Amino acid sequence: MKKIILVVTLLIIAQIPSFAINFGSYKTETEYGLIDGFKWNFFNREKGQPLVQLKSETEEEQARLEREKNKPKEVQDEVQMYRFMVDDTVAF
Repeated sequence: MKKIILVVTLLIIAQIPSFAINFGSYKTETEYGLIDGFKWNFFNREKGQPLVQLKSETEEEQARLEREKNKPKEVQDEVQMYRFMVDDTVAF
């Protein structure tokens, strides 16, 4: 019985990266995954704050978007350069 439980546990653990990539803990540059698109306020909830919020409506995400908008355009970061490399785009 212990061997069966061990095998089942190992099979479940082996599937965790696949689950993470397909269902949400992997985030692309432009959109959230299924799970990451929400902020769950279970423990640090302030009065009047909803239990579940859309990630794009949180103050932290708004501050991050504002920082990205104020970032100088001529400075190209590594992510952008990698995207250009993958897409075979010549950046001028």
